[in-house]
Amino acid sequence: GGPPPPLPGARSAAMAARACLLLLVVARGALVRPGGQSAHWGARQAQRTAWGARMAIAASAQSGSVLSLVDTSGDDVRFQLAGEEEIPRLELWVGDELFADDVDVVRFDSKERRFSIDGTIDDEEDGESYEVDGEFQVAEAERNMVAATLALLVARAGVAWEGEVPLPLPPKLEAKLVSDELKASRPGVVLLWAHLLDVFGGDEGAALAAALKNTAIIFPYLNRPTNIAGSWAVLQEMLGSREEALEVVTKNPGILACNPDGLKTSNKAAVQTMAAVVDTVETVKWW
Repeated sequence: GGPPPPLPGARSAAMAARACLLLLVVARGALVRPGGQSAHWGARQAQRTAWGARMAIAASAQSGSVLSLVDTSGDDVRFQLAGEEEIPRLELWVGDELFADDVDVVRFDSKERRFSIDGTIDDEEDGESYEVDGEFQVAEAERNMVAATLALLVARAGVAWEGEVPLPLPPKLEAKLVSDELKASRPGVVLLWAHLLDVFGGDEGAALAAALKNTAIIFPYLNRPTNIAGSWAVLQEMLGSREEALEVVTKNPGILACNPDGLKTSNKAAVQTMAAVVDTVETVKWW
């Protein structure tokens, strides 16, 4: 039991903020209504009625794992883990309405950027459980992040994932998952890889080079999505441009494993100097 030991060369900054609550939020996604109809998210049972706002959705779900997005039709969609069991349920909310209190299947069509959902919902009035289904579509720019985040929640809830894989891992990264514990953490690796791709603007070659230069940034027991997204935002603001920030993370990918709040206490000169030092050390053979 317990997590595997840190890999040699892992940056100490990668261990920062490990106690933070994992809250996965993806904005500006985009639900497609079947057949172009306005009343999408159809129920298979005619008896199903609108539920309305049965409870206020907190910023963090019971388990600390949430995916929130707005689909291409403008619907607010939220997936969250719920329940006290060891394996939680995966709920689906559309706006303030609980659409499915137990998602059973998620199907993914990568080319169409479409997610189809099968699940059930219990009617509190008649005590019956009804099957529901629906689908939504996301924008091209949000596809990888939404797919990777939803796949992580699906894995935690033991829900079936059908169709295409959320985001393929490059073979060189797949080869890094050598232990059973690392293989079990694959959904988390995929999500970190999605965030890294986002930093490099979808340039898989550059993102892969960064991941291989410091593999700590794509291992869930050493890093978290909020570190990558937060540190990237801090760097762009601190350095004044995406180009300069990209130069720093290319030279020193480990900075994407920093606690963003801690990174804010640094300054442009220190960040650039450290990137140059790390880059030099990494490129010089010391053995």
